[in-house]
Amino acid sequence: MDSLNMTDELVAFLTDALGEMRLQTKDENVLKAPTVYDGYLPPKKNARRGEEDTEQDDYPFVIVRFLYEKDDLKGKNVMNFRLLIGTYSKDERQGWRDTLHVMNRMKFALKEVGFVGPGELTGEIEAALFEEQMKPLWRGVMEVNFATPEVKWNRSEAGDAFNY
Repeated sequence: MDSLNMTDELVAFLTDALGEMRLQTKDENVLKAPTVYDGYLPPKKNARRGEEDTEQDDYPFVIVRFLYEKDDLKGKNVMNFRLLIGTYSKDERQGWRDTLHVMNRMKFALKEVGFVGPGELTGEIEAALFEEQMKPLWRGVMEVNFATPEVKWNRSEAGDAFNY
């Protein structure tokens, strides 16, 4: 499994795992599940053209970010991912709880299955809330590791291909 495919597998898994959650957005009348993105949040609209969009419009979210991969060249391959979590709450005393709720839901879902695609959850699941919060925006971070099958390059007459 290569890192791009594993990223896509993790995005799909988390989208499904968080799909039934209903969290506050900037619009007090709208509750929604966190949107799961790969890599980074999408670019903002251009305010100079009269299109209003603020950072708050992205909330709630989870970003799946590939950090690094260790391949010992003997068949052992481990990938590390950072999960960035953002929620929105005007409750300055209890707003952090939504972010922690999302992190707990992801942790329990990962531990329950133990695998995402062909990647086996390994090592530790680390989770933390940021010490300083930009209220009403609340953020947290998790790190997870997956042992994945060895990737081999196959240069056959039929063309280049990956074998797992």
